[in-house]
Parts: sequence; structure tokens; C-alpha cells
Amino acid sequence: MKKLLAVLLLSAATGAVTAQIRHNDKFPSPESATYDNNGNDLRGFISTNKTALNAKGGMVAEQSGNSWGYLQVKNVKVPGQNKKGELNYYESFDVTLALMKSADGTKATWWAREYNNAQGPMLYYKVGEPLAIDNVKYGEILTDLRPKKVTLVEYYDTVFSPKDFDILLGNTIYMKGGTIKDNSDYGTMIAFYNGFLGKFADTKDAVLEDKSFITFFKGGSTNYIGYFNMVNGKVSGFVEDIDAPFERDRVKLINDVFKKLTGTYIYVYGDDAFGMEKIIRQRAEKGNMKMDRRMTTMSGKFNQDM
Repeated sequence: MKKLLAVLLLSAATGAVTAQIRHNDKFPSPESATYDNNGNDLRGFISTNKTALNAKGGMVAEQSGNSWGYLQVKNVKVPGQNKKGELNYYESFDVTLALMKSADGTKATWWAREYNNAQGPMLYYKVGEPLAIDNVKYGEILTDLRPKKVTLVEYYDTVFSPKDFDILLGNTIYMKGGTIKDNSDYGTMIAFYNGFLGKFADTKDAVLEDKSFITFFKGGSTNYIGYFNMVNGKVSGFVEDIDAPFERDRVKLINDVFKKLTGTYIYVYGDDAFGMEKIIRQRAEKGNMKMDRRMTTMSGKFNQDM
């Protein structure tokens, strides 16, 4: 029995090692990231999203008085490149494509990490002919976005990870592209979350570190849910449209939301929870979490309630 167990453990360890791909190349191919990756590149992203970028980003800039930032992002796989300029399709890199729209214009960028290591230094190289949107190093865009009250990040892939953005940006809302069907709802969202952020005396207050927030607001014909954690003294989370016509759908939605909350003290904020307040309370009790309900007319601050 001991020999069998040892063999199984060795097999599991060997499998884990072989499943990890060691990147020998330090850099992705800049040409592939920029314009030569079968449309899964910065030029292709601009081509498919430029109209939506201008419409949605313009709406965000206008409705917020240019106090909110707006990004469209996509993760793509790009081949590595060795010192000889040879492409390596067996060790692809995760490359982030990003388009920014503000009242001052539009900018585009991409970045990756050395050796495709999530902790490695960020990389960018400008190559090729000019694109339809000014192609700049990511630092220029980040400099524009850091002072913003909130940056809205719309993502256009299924493997989106907020890790880089939580480090690089301030208060951030992530939303899958297509969530908002009517562009006028951007104005509704901006007004709602400006009010929400106004309920914090200071987001960097240590008393907020174990707090999470579930928020609800209504657009023209769509109900929305937003869920947020405190990340490095900033508010960070996701907004989704609510498609939950039945009780079982609402239970599943709230269970999925709770899996993404890091706090042990949950605030529910908004004037209408769309039939989910009881489900949230039951889920909080099941997880030994404390829940408080707050309306948009609350007079105090979240910091002062503790």
C-alpha cells in the first residue's frame, strides 16, 4: 500500500511539473502583438472596436465631466521571439491590448510580462507603421488614468484577469463588453457610483479592509448588480446586468457573487435589490458574515458605521 501511494504521489508531482510550460524566450513578438497575429493584435482590436470605443468612451467622458477614465481591453496569445527574431508558437505570451478614450482623444497600447511570468517586468515595443489610433507606451495611458475618480474597464475576452489593473489603476469597475445595451445607461451608472464613492470618508481607511459591497441600480430598461472589494485602499469590482427571472437564477447569481467577495462584512447598497435582499442575507448568515443594508440616502459614511 505504501509503495502504491508513493507511486501515485510521484505520478501526480510529475504531471504537475510537465503541465507547466517553462518560457525560454524573454519577449513576445512585437510585430505579432501590434499587427501580425491574424487579427488578434492591436491593429485588429482597433479595427473591430474603434466605433464602440468612441461612442462609449465619449459618453463616459461627457457624463462624468472627464473625471472617469475609460478602457477597452482584450487578452490575446502572441508567439514568443528569440534573439534571432525567430517566432516560437509553442511558448505563447499573454498580451494585453488596451484602447483608451478620453475628452482629449484616443490612445492604444499593449503590454506583456518578461518570460510570461505574471510577476515579471512589463514589456512594450513600438514597431511597424502608424495605426488608426496613436500607439503609445502603456505608461502614457496609465499616467492619464491614475488621477481619475474611477476607471471603467470593458473587457472583450473570456479569460480576463483584473490583476494588472488592480495594481496599476485607482478605483476600478470591470464590465464585460456588451453588458450595457443602451449607451444612456453609462450616465446612470456614473451618477450612481459617484454617489456610492461619496459614502466613503477615505477608501484608504484600514477599517474597510475586510469589507465588501454589493450594489444595485437600474438603467433605462436593465437592472444591474455590482460587487466590490477593497484592494490596496481602492474600490475594485465588477458590474453585470441582471438576467435572473426565476428564484433559482437569483440564488445562483448571489452564490456566484459571494465566491468573488473577500470581505467578512457585507454592505448591500442601493434603493432596490430586485428581490435579492433576502437571498443575500441568508447567504451571508450561511458564511458567518455580517450584512448591513444601506440606501442611497444614507446620511453617514461607511467608515463611520463601523
